[in-house]
Amino acid sequence: MRIYGNAGTVALTAGMIKKGREPHSVMIHGEKGLGKKAMASFIAAQLMCEEGEGMPCGRCKSCRMIENGTHPDLYFAKPNDKGNYLVEEIREKIVADAPVLPNEGRIKVYVIPDLDRSTITSVQIQNILLKLIEEPPDHAAVIITAASKESFLPTIISRVLCLGAVHVTEQESAEFMQEKYPDKTAAEIGDAVRAGRGNIGRCREYIEKGQFYYAAELAAKTAEAFAGGSEYETAMALAGAEGKRGLLRDGIYLLSEIVRDASVLPIGAGELTGCSGSAARKLGAKYTAEECARIYDIIREHVRRIDQNCNAGLTVNSLTAALFRG
Repeated sequence: MRIYGNAGTVALTAGMIKKGREPHSVMIHGEKGLGKKAMASFIAAQLMCEEGEGMPCGRCKSCRMIENGTHPDLYFAKPNDKGNYLVEEIREKIVADAPVLPNEGRIKVYVIPDLDRSTITSVQIQNILLKLIEEPPDHAAVIITAASKESFLPTIISRVLCLGAVHVTEQESAEFMQEKYPDKTAAEIGDAVRAGRGNIGRCREYIEKGQFYYAAELAAKTAEAFAGGSEYETAMALAGAEGKRGLLRDGIYLLSEIVRDASVLPIGAGELTGCSGSAARKLGAKYTAEECARIYDIIREHVRRIDQNCNAGLTVNSLTAALFRG
């Protein structure tokens, strides 16, 4: 069992478990693609390993069942196709089941992925979970994953161990990609690693030509057109997502990351984390850090508009106008 990067998190939870202070309420937060679900499975294996040394041995019955996805005491909650969890299902499958002793070993683990995406029921579910999170049985643990902890109730945040998922190194990304995609060329893996910038989920989407691949392409073209000073070409680049609301949203979000990278280039601070270093350098050569900060705010405001279901075409027109006249 291996997890890439996040060595500090792994060491923290391993140390707690080895000292008999295992966490029973955990939140893993970070952007999509950083491996939050993989980390949740790994922490579950740390908790459930029969060796009890803080790190999964990979040999015991519990570790083997977790790796095969057959452990009866590891439960992953599943939302509906819109990302919302059913309140009754959480109440029945987690809250009501937690007092029941495990089928195997000494502990059972409940994982609730992307709870913040359950926009309709998130608050209600948090309230239902509160008692379990406050006073979990010794034989039960709850792990929540989310893109951000900002949407959670203060009563939840104060009672969970918050662990931030972080980017891995490009070398770690390359190692994962070489292992996962042995049929891909070094050039293909290199392109995916550079686009993913330490986000393995993004690297995978890029090499498989999923939505991130096209969103990254859209963001890079838009950034280069904007750096070139052409309002028409910028609008045409954004028009590449016409009729594809999800692609537009992701493309604009990635554009904001390129601008964020551009803002640190003039002062030589921080590592690039966006999908196009070349586009960031072009923007950084044209705009000051203060100007990039203003542009970043404009772009993020338009990401929020898409999230609030504003008309996609009007959002593109508004964004283009704001970038050149804002």
